[in-house]
Amino acid sequence: MQQLYTTFRRYNWLQSIVSLALGVLLLLVPKIVTSAAIALIAAYIAIQGIIGLVAAIRAGKDNPMQDNKMAEGLSIGLIVVAVVFYLLAKPLLASLPFILGLILIFMGINRLVSGFSRNRTYVNVTPWPMAIYGALLIIAGIVLVINPFGTLMLLFRFFGGTLIAMVIIDFFTGRYYKKQA
Repeated sequence: MQQLYTTFRRYNWLQSIVSLALGVLLLLVPKIVTSAAIALIAAYIAIQGIIGLVAAIRAGKDNPMQDNKMAEGLSIGLIVVAVVFYLLAKPLLASLPFILGLILIFMGINRLVSGFSRNRTYVNVTPWPMAIYGALLIIAGIVLVINPFGTLMLLFRFFGGTLIAMVIIDFFTGRYYKKQA
């Protein structure tokens, strides 16, 4: 366990640099990072399929009695999955805020109704905090439903800013613990 902890500490600087670079890129150019990530994932899946297909064909040539149809089919399936992923990733990603917005609207309505329901357990508890929370959920849901593309990029920017903040906090925490040791 100590060796694992030492390994993580040894490569913590590399993780921090990668996180900082990704955070800055997500903060400044989230569309390019999203497109690049989709292309990289699709390329990775396609390369795995191509490697599997080449290996299955070579194994069939080396041993003609061996049946490699299953391996060839799975490899071709991976290549098809890579193409479908590349073509459908952006539309599915763009629909995610819309779906989350609908979920938030329904959750907000539920909170509003439960806040003002007549069968409350405690009579002296005010329903207003739950009502305000429900109204905020409804507003956030409406924003997500009306502008799903802008909110997705805002979400990526928020994630990038969070990565940068994590790196800064890790840096100062590491320096603090280094002084303590």
